[in-house]
Amino acid sequence: MEVRKAKVLSLTLSEGKVYGARYYTVQPEFGADWATWFKVEWDDMIKWCVDTYGPAPRQGVFEPGGRWYTNNAKFWFRNEHDRDFFVLRWR
Repeated sequence: MEVRKAKVLSLTLSEGKVYGARYYTVQPEFGADWATWFKVEWDDMIKWCVDTYGPAPRQGVFEPGGRWYTNNAKFWFRNEHDRDFFVLRWR
């Protein structure tokens, strides 16, 4: 698998709750040319998550208990360790 540096300017970390469960979030910032890079980089990030954590729930946020998923331009991780590993990869 080819590893290349993403065109991500920053990663904003936060937390949120889904059906009462805590999730750790990462919102990538792609900068002024986000429209150019968003699709490619976002898809690379999703592919990496699938390869690393397994597929996201088919119903995303509407399927409680998923290990990870995307929603609202963020990656949501059930475990803080998974979030931290994602950050290390894409920083």
